[in-house]
Amino acid sequence: DRMKERVDEPDTLVSLCDAKGLSDIRLEDDGSIWIGARVTLAQLAEAPVIQRFLPTLSEAAGLAASPQLRHRATIGGNLAQHTRCGYYRHKSFPCLKRGGDSCPVRAEGGVQEMAGIFGNGVCASAHPSSLAPVLGALDAEIAVRDAEHLRFVGFGDFWSDPKQGRATDTRLKNGEVIAGLRVPARDQKQHVGYAEVRQRKAFDWALVSCAVRYETSADGKITDAQVWFGSLAPAPWRAAKAEATLVGRPCSDAVAAEAAKAFLADATPLAGTTYKLQLAKVALKRALAAARERA
Repeated sequence: DRMKERVDEPDTLVSLCDAKGLSDIRLEDDGSIWIGARVTLAQLAEAPVIQRFLPTLSEAAGLAASPQLRHRATIGGNLAQHTRCGYYRHKSFPCLKRGGDSCPVRAEGGVQEMAGIFGNGVCASAHPSSLAPVLGALDAEIAVRDAEHLRFVGFGDFWSDPKQGRATDTRLKNGEVIAGLRVPARDQKQHVGYAEVRQRKAFDWALVSCAVRYETSADGKITDAQVWFGSLAPAPWRAAKAEATLVGRPCSDAVAAEAAKAFLADATPLAGTTYKLQLAKVALKRALAAARERA
């Protein structure tokens, strides 16, 4: 769609061939799972190994977009996609990422409903991937390849802050592509849950998405937690204050409300995005409830 709108006018297009595991989903000897970058969301949702070992990821993939898009969209593209911001995707509007002087979303009268409420001081776009929070909570690593080398990047280190004139917020270098993902083996003691809030149930981008992974001690108190949100910032957003609030407490709706309050204390919503504060509370509560039900 960016080429149709003349936002991008490349001289050359490169098609990634099916090589070096780019389309593989496999269980490794150490119990980790490899997911190639060219694996489609439909394949991810339907793969028996994903349904067995990473059911929350299967669920998130099955909820994304529409059946037609899930059979074409890939996991690599889902993570590396540019912002869905309407100002960025239409050449007639100015945009900081396309080299403009400021972010039009932040301007008075700007369309703000889909914008972020964290990390929005320079660019107020929101990363749209609903799979990213789940992969963050699962401690996934992103495999990055150039012509000669393969390297692994920690999930939280893959994105950088928005910058004037730079369309992408990934840390990919020239000549690099996402080769795949490595998700570590999951301890059966871990609870993982996912929730998203949309305007419509189908064929819509999540207004807010949340994934939670936690472990408990024998007395039922949380000993370790990871909480990630989508559609709240230019990149997938880890809620460290929510995690700190959860640790040492039992998993309950009341504790979820406290964790959300601590996390959202640092939010900087725009006039059109204050509603996302409530949606983030709801998403965290539902994600924790789903995690309680699924070991």
